Amino acid sequence: MTRNTNIMDKNNVSLGAWFEATPEYGKCRELGVSGPTVSTIESDLALYVEEHDISDFGDIPEAELVAAIADNTDTQIRLRTLWEFEGAELDGYVARDDCWSGIDRDQAVDDDGKAMYDRYELSVDVSAPDESVPDWRIYRFTATDIEDFARTW
Repeated sequence: MTRNTNIMDKNNVSLGAWFEATPEYGKCRELGVSGPTVSTIESDLALYVEEHDISDFGDIPEAELVAAIADNTDTQIRLRTLWEFEGAELDGYVARDDCWSGIDRDQAVDDDGKAMYDRYELSVDVSAPDESVPDWRIYRFTATDIEDFARTW
């Protein structure tokens, strides 16, 4: 369902204008995110604003903004957006040990760009500041996704 993204906050700023002024929007445009996809991201943000009764768009948590972008973009843009967000936690999975481990970003690939794990997850806590229970959004990636991404460094 498409939401009204022409809503205004208490500062008389439209959601679309607010989003266009964020660094995240600039990054989306730099990475080639299409206009229709940007509209979908704005629609997701409008839903968040409505659900949390936000009167100042500056109160939208950065994690929610990052998640809205990640939810609506392709694998490489999603991966770049999450990778660059310091609040995203990275985990790697080793199939032979059937084990997930929290890892640092520099542990994802070796010096040759080969994946060190079989699968990866980047997780973002999108819970509202007044919520006591974390609300994790998990994004999964293959070893190939990570290797492809590593070639862009």
